[in-house]
Amino acid sequence: MSESLYRDVLLDHMRHPRFSGKVEPADLRASAYNPLCGDELELTLALDGDCIREARTQVRGCSVCVASASMMGELIQGVSLSQAETYGTLFREAMSSGELLSKDIEPLRPLLEVRKHKSRVKCALLAWNALETSLQAP
Repeated sequence: MSESLYRDVLLDHMRHPRFSGKVEPADLRASAYNPLCGDELELTLALDGDCIREARTQVRGCSVCVASASMMGELIQGVSLSQAETYGTLFREAMSSGELLSKDIEPLRPLLEVRKHKSRVKCALLAWNALETSLQAP
């Protein structure tokens, strides 16, 4: 995929975020805040056993944060909690190394472009940090 296609994917998610809003009642929830950018995010999850039936994010933040939350929502709908956790780990590793080590998270490749702007990496990781926090809740 070319750099312009990556940019188009990100712009589409920024302009038309998927899975935004709140799940009520939520089985799991977490909030995350990025003091560098002022991004605020709330993640709510409805479960069916150990599977994510529905995930929603409410984001007040920059376009990178909105796009990443939207892309995460697409990826984790219908997967097990352990698979969602694995996706988060793989994405964090990719944001550090610059390479996707698993085809499972290939849809997140456009977000790797954010690495060129170091201050924006935390924006891209905010939704994933909220997911990790929600999964650690007792």
